[in-house]
Amino acid sequence: MAYVCREWEELRIGQKGLSEKEIKQFHVYAERATQRLKATVLTRTSRGLKAEQVVGILQTPGATLEILPKIEGQGDHTTRMALVRMLAVAWDLDLTHGELATLEAQRTDFLECFIRLFAERLLVAVRRGLPRRYLVHTEDLALLRGKIDIVRQLTHLSVRPDRLACRFDELSENTPLNRVLKAAVSRLAHITRSASNARRLAELLSRFEFVGDTSSPLRETVRMDRTNTAFHGLYRLAKFFLERHWQSTTRGDSTTGFSLLFPMNDLFEAFVGRTLRHAIALPVHLQHGGRHALVSERGSPLFALRPDIVVDGTDGSIILDTKWKHLEPGDAKIGVKQSDVYQMIAYAHAYKARHLVLIYPLCNGIEGPGSVRRWKIPETNCPLDIVTVDIGQPNSVSETFRQLFGSSKDNLVNPIPPLPSGRLPGHESKAIQGG
Repeated sequence: MAYVCREWEELRIGQKGLSEKEIKQFHVYAERATQRLKATVLTRTSRGLKAEQVVGILQTPGATLEILPKIEGQGDHTTRMALVRMLAVAWDLDLTHGELATLEAQRTDFLECFIRLFAERLLVAVRRGLPRRYLVHTEDLALLRGKIDIVRQLTHLSVRPDRLACRFDELSENTPLNRVLKAAVSRLAHITRSASNARRLAELLSRFEFVGDTSSPLRETVRMDRTNTAFHGLYRLAKFFLERHWQSTTRGDSTTGFSLLFPMNDLFEAFVGRTLRHAIALPVHLQHGGRHALVSERGSPLFALRPDIVVDGTDGSIILDTKWKHLEPGDAKIGVKQSDVYQMIAYAHAYKARHLVLIYPLCNGIEGPGSVRRWKIPETNCPLDIVTVDIGQPNSVSETFRQLFGSSKDNLVNPIPPLPSGRLPGHESKAIQGG
């Protein structure tokens, strides 16, 4: 049975046929995923389970739970496609218009969407031929092939004059790259619940017939170069399915389940950072740290500062921090936490920033994406902008950033364009007050 819910939504026993047994199973697997993610997935309530700020797939032997982001005004399918696009940006995957149209038409959970994307891309590539490399082989033959392995010939074959210890290069499909791809296909073949995806994966396994298995695919020494350009993106996807993001769980009764989950704070930060990096011309640093700290003791820095995003400009840095939470248009501070403002002021001081930006998802009560408020920091020329982006329309986020920051190097040297009027009541610049 498949169930769908949103962040912060409660799943009640009996709702949509959800049983007490399924509630218990979801909770067990969620607890194990929580330990790995260090972020709470589901909390138990008196009536069932409540989703927290984590999205993704949680699958038990008998049921699947898909947790979607809380995007206001969007249905499940639209929200699912927004999540797919966010993940594609975060993983540096270039989705074509054809692939997007195919995924839009697919009425399955986002995991099956990505399995289909991976399987179809890999099928197109391997039908043209698997990447091959010359590998060194050693074999004892009756006739010379390649070069003689002198050491082996004089030791192991010293009593076999009819055999030659040969050492030669042979073009082979059994390469580290192909072993990683095969490992990903094998794993997905055991996970998918889609008949069409199962058929694609079965065909792929047959095409990897002469590729060996590997017990540690992530330790394979894969060399990416011009000879395997068509497989670069596929290798990134395969690693994703094999890395720590994929959290398998096994219980004592030999039943298995898995979770593919993402804390929305981390995903929103990665999506915004990588979108900004592609939208503007200046250097964009993600999770910038190591150079600044709040205080020091005997020359040693303490309490390192690590802003989400730093944009290098010729006349100073722009510091951006992402907040996956909804603003409150009716509130005097529009829901911005005082601690977040203090944090931004610390960044401004340490980085000598010329501009600060807090980025939130667009929510009801705010007219379109872009700047919402601009606050002045007393005794400085550094403003703090509150900005929203429309996650329901991920492709529009690049345009929002280009309008705010400019798309060229020259535009970014100047301050961010003035805040447009009519965005939100009380939008005029104000000094930041305590309290």
